[in-house]
Amino acid sequence: MTTPPTFADWKLAHGRSYATVAEEASRLGIWERAKLAVETSSQANPHARFELDWTADWTASELSGLRGGPIDTAGTERRLPFDEASIREAGPIDWVSRGAVNPPISQGRCGTCAQFSATADIEAQWFLRGHGLVKLSEQEMIDCASYTGPYGMGWVSSVHKGLAPKKPESNHAALFHSRLSAARPAIGLAPSAVYPLANHSDPTIRGCRSPCNATAADPALSAAHISGASCLVHADEAQMLAWLQHGPLSVSIDASLQGYRGGVISGAGCNHTRVDHAVLLVGFGVDTSVEPWLPFWKLKNSWGPGFGEGGYVRVQAGANSSWGNCLGLRGACQAYIGEPPKGLGKGRAGRLRGAAV
Repeated sequence: MTTPPTFADWKLAHGRSYATVAEEASRLGIWERAKLAVETSSQANPHARFELDWTADWTASELSGLRGGPIDTAGTERRLPFDEASIREAGPIDWVSRGAVNPPISQGRCGTCAQFSATADIEAQWFLRGHGLVKLSEQEMIDCASYTGPYGMGWVSSVHKGLAPKKPESNHAALFHSRLSAARPAIGLAPSAVYPLANHSDPTIRGCRSPCNATAADPALSAAHISGASCLVHADEAQMLAWLQHGPLSVSIDASLQGYRGGVISGAGCNHTRVDHAVLLVGFGVDTSVEPWLPFWKLKNSWGPGFGEGGYVRVQAGANSSWGNCLGLRGACQAYIGEPPKGLGKGRAGRLRGAAV
C-alpha cells in the first residue's frame, strides 16, 4: 500500500471543504477511522490494493446509499464442490471483452444497486440475442417498477409483462418472482436517452425515485424486453460458473469494498457476509501471477468508473471457507429471451457459448 495522504492532502485531492470547524472535526474523525479500515483491509488482502477513496469522510448513513440494505440469507448455504475440474472445463470468461456489458456508471447515494444490476443483466441478454449493445434506462426501472423496497432482484420481473410468479424455492426466488407490476403493463425498458438517469449525486438523496414518466415509459419506446428470469436456489459457485456460460448474472454480496483499488479480494479479506449489495457477475478467471494460482470472479459495480479497476472488482472464487463464499456471494439471477438455456442448475459448466445466440 502506498503511503497514506494527510487529511489536508486528501481534502485537496477530492475537493473537500466544510462549512464549520465543528463539521471539519467530525469529518476528520470519520476519515481517521476509514484510514484504519483501509490499513486493516490491506493486511487481510495480500493480493488486493486498498487506498483512501472519495468516501473516506462519509458517515454511515451516507455510505448506506451505496448499498441496497441487508437481506435474509437463510436457506441458501448449501454449496456444490467448486473444484479444479470445473475451472478447467469453464476456462476464462469475460463478457466485458466480448462486448456484452456497458461501461460502469454511478448509482450515487440512492440505494438502487439492484436496479442497476438487473438493467445491466437485461442489456447483456439483449446483446446476446444479436440485437447489439443498448444502454437501457435504470431510471425507468427505479421509477416505474412496482417494487419500492431496499433490495431484491424483483425489478427484472416487475418491469416486464409475461413473468408469471412461481412457487418460491428460496428467499431469492421469492424476491425475484413476487413483484409483478400491477400499475402498468410494461413490456420492456426504454433506452437511457429517452428516460435518462436522475441526478443521483444529491447528498440528501432527493430525486432518486420520482413518479413514473408515463410518456418516456411508453411500451412503444421500449428498446429491449425479456421473456422471463431464473434464479439459483442456493449459493453454489459451481452453478454460477455454469450459468455464466450463458451471460452475466445479477448477484448479491457484502459491500465491504471501501477503499478497494485493484487486485483480488481473497483469504481473510473475504470474511464479510452481511449481504447488502447487488452487482453484476461478468467474468471468471485465474490469477497465475501468484502461488498457488488464484481463481476469481469479476464483478461490475455501480459506483462509477472511479471505483476499483475501472468500476469493477475481483473476488476469490471457490474460497471454500468456513464463512462461505467470498463476501457472501449469492443470489444469482439471470434474465432470458425466448426459452431459458437448457441444463441450467446442473452445477457444472458447459462449453463457452458465442457472443450471439
